[in-house]
Formats: sequence, structure tokens, C-alpha cells
Amino acid sequence: MDFEEIVIRTDRLDFPALVAGDGPVVVCWHGFPDHPATFGPLAEHLVAAGRRVVAPFLRGHHPATAEQMPYGDGLTLAADGAAVAEALSPDAPVDMIGHDIGAGIVGRLAAVWPERLRRGVTMAVPPPRTLPAMLSDPAQQQRLFYMWLFQLPDIAEAVLETDRRLVDYLWSTWSPGLDPGEHRERVHAVYGDPRLLRNALRIYRGNFDRALHDPELGPLAARSEVPADIPLLVLAGEDDGCIPPEYFADAEAGLAPGSSVRIIPGAGHFMQLDQPAEVARIVLDWINT
Repeated sequence: MDFEEIVIRTDRLDFPALVAGDGPVVVCWHGFPDHPATFGPLAEHLVAAGRRVVAPFLRGHHPATAEQMPYGDGLTLAADGAAVAEALSPDAPVDMIGHDIGAGIVGRLAAVWPERLRRGVTMAVPPPRTLPAMLSDPAQQQRLFYMWLFQLPDIAEAVLETDRRLVDYLWSTWSPGLDPGEHRERVHAVYGDPRLLRNALRIYRGNFDRALHDPELGPLAARSEVPADIPLLVLAGEDDGCIPPEYFADAEAGLAPGSSVRIIPGAGHFMQLDQPAEVARIVLDWINT
């Protein structure tokens, strides 16, 4: 997919983004360790179906925003998602897909700013309400070893700045058998920039360190973690080595009525690359209703 890079100007931040196609907007938010261009194979199908795909860089994940990440909490990122949606479509809600960290953006945006979301899709991460049970499982704690490593100041930076073998390891275990091809170089370039790497670590540390939470958004925090009032499509990869599909079994308990949870056969964590045609089919069925 040949993307064009643009800048989306919002009242919060100017977001660099990759765009392709014409028609109703589908905003795609990436996760870690990732790059917006990995939405390319999925975007080809969405563009062919008459959609304009907009894939922003997360705050602090592009050189233009490297110095603009004072906070790393999930609510900050969701507020960014709402601002981007408003800038792209001031008078109507937009369709939105979130993968990994991006799934948290879509879920929290749906709960706090539902007027900005027409149809939402989350990929590879279950709803917030199901996370405590998942995190209490020692086997899952082991799979999430990188999250605990990232809490260690200086050590995490040293591990990731020395080389990107950990990034390659996560990709190979999360989507077994996937050859990332040209995306490997893109992802390495992002986390090879110490400024962008530190910003990614701030997101993970923001899960536990309240000093990284924006106090102005604090009154919205409780609302952001409960099920949204609007239905969501939740996708999981059958072969995901980060969060296996069994942790999505109770996902509907954390979702609004009318939501749907789907397991993608033959897909790992990076399902937009593993099975782009099947993911596109399911997504288009969802957003076209």
C-alpha cells in the first residue's frame, strides 16, 4: 500500500499520519512494538471497499512529536484519539480500529467520547473489565514479562537501546511464522530513536505510575475503564503468543449489548499482517452495518 504522510492538526497535538484512499474515514491506531504502516495490507482491502484509511502515529512515536509526551496514561492516548476523530470529521463520528495499545484507545474513547465513534474495532487486547483475571494467571504473567521489564528505569532503556533483538523476539513469539518483511526495518527505526523508545516506555510505566497520568483528565478515569454504552467488535488471533484467545472467552461481559467477539483462525497478534483479507472482511461487515 502506498501511503501519503500528512499532519492532522488538533487542539491537543499535530499528529503525523499515513493516509490512503478516498471515502468515509477509518482511523487505525497502532500499538507496540509497531508502526502505522503495518496496517498497509489491511488498508488495501479497506481502500478497495471505498474507504479512506488514516493511520496516525501514537503521540511521541514520530520525530515531530518526540518532545511532546509529558504523560503516558491510556486516557491521554484516548483523548488524542477523540481529538483526531473530531479534526477529521467535526460533524459526524468516525469508524475506528485499534490494535494492541490502539485497542485501549478505541475502548476508552468509546466509553468517554462515544459521540466521536461510529463503529469501533479492537484487536489483540480484551476489554478492560477482563484484564484483572488475565493478569492473575501466572502463565500470562510470564508472557507479559516485557511489561515488568519496562518498569525498571535505565535497565529497560539499556536492553532496548543496545539492539532490537527483544523487538524481534516479541514479533516472532506473538505472531509465530510471520515474516514482517519491510516492516521490520520500519519498526526498528522507531525504537532505534532513543527519544521515541523512551516515550513507548512511558506508556507502559503509565499503567502503574500515576505521576504519568494527566491530572486534567483525572475526573474521566473511572468512566474510561467501564464498558462503553456502544457496541464494539473485538478480534483475537487464534495463534496469538502474547494474549491467547482463551482470555477473550468472557470478553462480552465487559462489552455493551450488540458487541461481537471473533477469533481469527491462522492469525497471531499482528493479525492485520497474518490474515489481512479475513480481518478486512469481518471489519467491513461490522462497519458497514
